[in-house]
Amino acid sequence: MMVAATKPNGKRTDDYGIERSHQDEPGAVDKIRERSNFVDHMMRMQDRYTAQGGNQFSAGVTYYSVLAIFPLLMLMVAVVATVLANRDDLMQQVQESITNAVDGELGNTINELLVTAIDQRGAMFGVAGLTTLWSGLGWMNNLRIGISAMWGLDANEGGGNFLVKKINDLLGLIGLLLAFIVAFGVTALGTSGIIPRIFDWMGIDHFPGMSWVIFAAGLAVGLLANFLVMWWMIVVLPRTKVPKKSGAKGALLGAIALELIKQLSTVIMSSATGNPAGAVFGPVIVLMVMMYLIWRVVMYVSAWTATTEESLALEEPPVPEPAVIRVRQEITRGPSAGTTFGVGAAIGAVGAGAVALLRRK
Repeated sequence: MMVAATKPNGKRTDDYGIERSHQDEPGAVDKIRERSNFVDHMMRMQDRYTAQGGNQFSAGVTYYSVLAIFPLLMLMVAVVATVLANRDDLMQQVQESITNAVDGELGNTINELLVTAIDQRGAMFGVAGLTTLWSGLGWMNNLRIGISAMWGLDANEGGGNFLVKKINDLLGLIGLLLAFIVAFGVTALGTSGIIPRIFDWMGIDHFPGMSWVIFAAGLAVGLLANFLVMWWMIVVLPRTKVPKKSGAKGALLGAIALELIKQLSTVIMSSATGNPAGAVFGPVIVLMVMMYLIWRVVMYVSAWTATTEESLALEEPPVPEPAVIRVRQEITRGPSAGTTFGVGAAIGAVGAGAVALLRRK
């Protein structure tokens, strides 16, 4: 039989000529991660996002977001109807504005719907309030679970009993709605022409680069509004302690990404409503796409925040699984030990007798 000859690798042998075990050569991606902390952090973020099901959570939160929007709009209509019911002069101005903006039968139909909403505002408050509470709590619960999952946590564990969790979800929903109101209010102020009015109050009519300054100021106001929303979702909602420094950086990244999505939504909306079919279904489709992109940004930023060195240092190591001891029973087939001993003794006696007879002869 031929045996293959082996020869030690001279590059991996020590001073005694013995080849030692060694780790495999790192790949190209591992080498880049060793050289760049930024790339290493991005890879950790992607691994965390994928392992915790970031896409699935984004899709689920999108569903509950769209489901909660329509009761919220209904509740807003009820609030507007209550205000108009006590202001006849304002009601007349609104009806005249609708008539001037919408010609023909459609304008009359909208005014009739407005009158119906005012007459039935009590029922609208009841239905909208209950459906908003139900869909809003589902929205907040799924959002909190998704964000907590990016931290490797199960939001269903801890946090008190069912009632306490629902109260926390309600407080989180109210806080998120207030953050959205403040954000949109700040954005509306930045885009309502108040900045040129400030220049007019200061007696400045025009200066070189004035349009760029106004654009930059509006962009800064929009980023500030986005930062407030992202801060609430990234730092407050997770069922864990988020480091303030990592949370601030994550909220800033999320604010920039959210502003890009807002700018993209205007382009998509204008192109989607350019035909009759798009005018009917386009807004709903654009709303779902934009919501999905927004929640993906939230999940990615949460994963980024959870994988900073500061956040990883606060993580508790996972508890090892309990050891399982299995007792294996083996059955050996063949003669028992007593039988084997007896046979051996008999053979020995016969052998001893044969030797004695031979010696006598």
